[in-house]
Parts: sequence; structure tokens; C-alpha cells
Amino acid sequence: MEFVGMNKPKLSPEAKAWILYDGGNSAFATTVIAAFFPIFFNDFWATGLEAEVKTAYLGWGLTISNLVLLFTSPFIGAITDVSRTTKILFSGFACIAIISVAALYFIPAGSWLYALIFFGIANYCFAAGNTLYDKMLIQVSDESNIAKISSYGFAFGYLGGGSLFLLNAAMTIKPEFFGLNSVAEAVQWSFLSVSVWWTLFLIPIMLRIKDQGETLPGNKLKLAFQKVLHTLKTVSSKKNVFIFLLAFFLYIDGVHTIMAMAADFALNLGLPSSDIIVALILVQFVAFPTTLLWSKVASRIGDKNTLLITILLYLIVVGYSAFLSSAMEFYILAAMVGAIQGGIQSISRSYYATLIPQQEAGEYFGFYNMFGRAGAFMGPAMVAIFVTMTNDTKSGLIPIAALFIMGGIILLKVKSPHESL
Repeated sequence: MEFVGMNKPKLSPEAKAWILYDGGNSAFATTVIAAFFPIFFNDFWATGLEAEVKTAYLGWGLTISNLVLLFTSPFIGAITDVSRTTKILFSGFACIAIISVAALYFIPAGSWLYALIFFGIANYCFAAGNTLYDKMLIQVSDESNIAKISSYGFAFGYLGGGSLFLLNAAMTIKPEFFGLNSVAEAVQWSFLSVSVWWTLFLIPIMLRIKDQGETLPGNKLKLAFQKVLHTLKTVSSKKNVFIFLLAFFLYIDGVHTIMAMAADFALNLGLPSSDIIVALILVQFVAFPTTLLWSKVASRIGDKNTLLITILLYLIVVGYSAFLSSAMEFYILAAMVGAIQGGIQSISRSYYATLIPQQEAGEYFGFYNMFGRAGAFMGPAMVAIFVTMTNDTKSGLIPIAALFIMGGIILLKVKSPHESL
């Protein structure tokens, strides 16, 4: 395939703006999704509810948000393929998410429903915007540097998101040092800081990136719907792409499940929440340099071989997890995950970009994010089934290992652009 960005400088102003944005929106993934919202929901907004009810409400909020995205992301991408609206929709999703996160600052204790609504909106718009952000990767790169730029984006995301999270964590540990009256107030200010941080990193990409492509005549929603249906009906003609998506669905589910299970493993080891936060910070700052290293590995041995290596390393992580017995071993696990996570995420994105037709990048990245989101459901469910059947937490590692093994085997069948199909 050919890229819009052919013959551009290796790091154009557009590419730099694209990379910077990841440092802003990753603060939402780290501070809000991974750390503070689940804790604050339980201890502040949902006070008075039974523990099981809190868990159920939070789970349903996430499920509804993710399911809506699952079925709409291909259409969002397809709309931008038939009209020059990538930048408009991307900025719209980002702004709605930013406002929704800021709204969390103002929601009083006990208002769990409002908290879930604004969090659900933010989560959906964050992920929908990322579909279009991923599409822009093709616009700001060429075949020689797409893996590098994709890796730089994830690496800067870990650095930017991790830096703000480090500040937010310090605010909750020593609120009085920051002139705050309580941990609750510190968390509320953390939500507001994410919105400000995200906005600052949105500005460069809004100024630098220009919409490309053409606007087709006719009703854009109807055209997008027809486009997605046509793609689904002609899967056989894009067999290579969908083989990759199936592999991606499996192994990225393993990645997501490890991230989801990490806190449970830590709790089973008796670690306090402060140690879990330290481990999460460790993941961010280990991932920053190692993600950059993975781009160099990919440039030498190819994206597909690099992904196979990261899958093998994740299998080692799963095996190591079976023998965890102390806090120090959990920190080592966090460092191992950080060393691999950015690589498998960034190289998956750049490799996929080389497999798809450029003129349909929006729709195809919609499918990419759809398969990635769909994978987030299956792994935890399989773990729950195994743990329930065996009454042993570590038995949940078996389906995780199976996801990586199956994903790796299917990935072997994907033909890279320079291989004969």
C-alpha cells in the first residue's frame, strides 16, 4: 500500500503534534480509568450501597459504554472516509470527553448515577476519538517510519500520563502539602487536572493536522452504513486483514486481562493500595523507554516477528505470575509488563496500518478498535469461570496463556505486505 505521508521528513510537525497528543489523553486512561475512578466511585459516590451493588453498577456502566463503542466505531471511521470530517469528529469527541471528566470534580458524594453517566460519556468519547487518532497515523507517517511514530506515540503517552499520575498520586498521599483538606478533595482535583492536561496536548494536533481525502455526494450516514455492510459482506477479499484482527482479538485480550487482574493479584498478596499505585507508576515509566526500543527492534526484524516475540514474552509473564508470593515479586511483574506492553500495543497498530487500504483507513481502524474492545470482555469472563470451577485464583492464568498461544498461532498465518499472498 502507499501512504499519504511518503517523502515527508521522518518527524514532521504533524507527526510531532500527533505524538504529543498521546501524552495528554493517556492521563485519562491512567489517572481516571485505571486508578482513581473505581476507588472514588466505591468510597465517595456510592457510599451507602452494598459492596456487591457498587461492583455491579460500576461493571454495568463500563459494559454499556464499551458495547456502544463496539457497535459504532466502524461507522464513525466510515463516516470520515466518505467526508472530510476526521478532524472535526476527533476534536468533538476529545472536547466532550474533557468536559465530562471535568464534571466529575463537581459531583457530590452519594451521586453515583451522575458519576457513572459522565464517566461513561468520557470513556466512550475517549475511545471513539482514538479510532480517528489511529487513522491519523497513516496521514503523519510513511512506510519507513510508521512503526517508529506509532511507538513514539505510545511511549510519550506513558511518559505524559505517568507524569501527571505521579503528581496526582502525591496529591492523594500528602494532600496537606498541596493545600488540600482531604484525600477526597485531592482526587477531585486530580479529575480536573486531567481535563486541563488533556486540553493542553490537544491544541498542537488541532493546529497542525489537516483533513484529507474527499467528500462523496449523498447522505453521509447512509453512505457510511452501506460501506460497513459492504466490507462485512466481502470479508473474503480482505482475508489477510481479518486474520490479523482475529489474532489481535485474542492476544490483546490477554494483555487487557493481565492489566485487569493485576490489582486482584496484589490484593491477594496483601499489598495496600499505596503499593498498587507505586506498581502502576512503575509500569508507566518502564514502558516509556522500552516502547522506543521495540520500534528499533521492529525496524530490524519486522513488525510481525516483533509481535511474535512480545507474545512469547507475555507467556513468560503469565508463567512467572503463577509463582508470585511477595510484594517485591509483584513489582518485578509490573516492570516486566511495562517492558512489553507498549511494544505489543504500538507495533500492533503500525503493522495493521500497513495491511489495510489507505482510503478506507477510518473504517478499518474502526474495526481494529472494535476487535480490541470486544477482546476486553472474553478474557475476564474466562478467568472468572476457571476460578469459580477450581476455587483457585491462579487457575485463571490458564485461559490467559491460551489467548496468547492461539493469538500467536493465528498471527503466523498473516501475510506481511512484502510477502506473497
